[in-house]
Amino acid sequence: MTRTNKNRTNVMMARHISELPGTEHKLIEINGYICTFERDIPVLYFQDQVFGTKLVVDYVTDLFSLDIYGLTTFRNGLWAFDWINNRQEKLLDSLGLSKNPSYVLNKDKTVDNVLIRLPCIVYRNALSSDSVSINVNVSHNVRFNGKLGPVDVNLFDSNAHWVTCDYLMNCNAIKLFVSFSRISELDLNSFLRHWRAGGSPRLAYLKVFFASLDTYIENFDQDLEIVKTNEVRRFRVVAEEDVEEILEDYSIQRQDGVKATISCEFGYFTMIVWHVDGNRL
Repeated sequence: MTRTNKNRTNVMMARHISELPGTEHKLIEINGYICTFERDIPVLYFQDQVFGTKLVVDYVTDLFSLDIYGLTTFRNGLWAFDWINNRQEKLLDSLGLSKNPSYVLNKDKTVDNVLIRLPCIVYRNALSSDSVSINVNVSHNVRFNGKLGPVDVNLFDSNAHWVTCDYLMNCNAIKLFVSFSRISELDLNSFLRHWRAGGSPRLAYLKVFFASLDTYIENFDQDLEIVKTNEVRRFRVVAEEDVEEILEDYSIQRQDGVKATISCEFGYFTMIVWHVDGNRL
């Protein structure tokens, strides 16, 4: 893949033998393994998918003389984090946990085990982690107050109703995205108070998409000293071409003089902190 996440190229895939397609696909045997081609990509099928995955990864990384840059896996693939870190000196730069489309998480204990493991994984990769993304199905009464980081980008892509205000305060990230959030107006006031007192010092960008599109944050506590502003600000979010512009919203100042712009729209809340760095335009 290139530096921009949008430009990824598959070169080889490993699947379980149960996913073997019907007779309409031509089957090829390579060194004892069944193989098909999908969109000119070789797909190998294994009885033991863990073994097959390791075999394909070893082959591709050796072919291109590359370390593994990042990993996105389902909850039952967490073994791969330890395996990768044991096979190469360079730590992972990108970590991702996705929901399995053929599996629905319906037990809080199962989710808790995954979430408890993630901070340990991220901590071991803290020296070089560019991003952590979590996109999993969880039960409605699950809440996560743990710590995760440090990372550059932390993305909760869906079903993030389990992310609490305490987590926002504890998260050591530069850019934080939270989707389908149930965080309240009271929670955001508490977070802004925490930030204004010097908390979350690395934070440069916070985007909260609410579970309800009718949610609109409009009441800020007086002690936060938030003021209306008509300034136009532009911020490079992640990729070079990914620029966000906000205008005519609110301004808040931390006790050390650092300022941030707050944008409130129906369904989402944005906060941009104006550190002196390359993301400000």
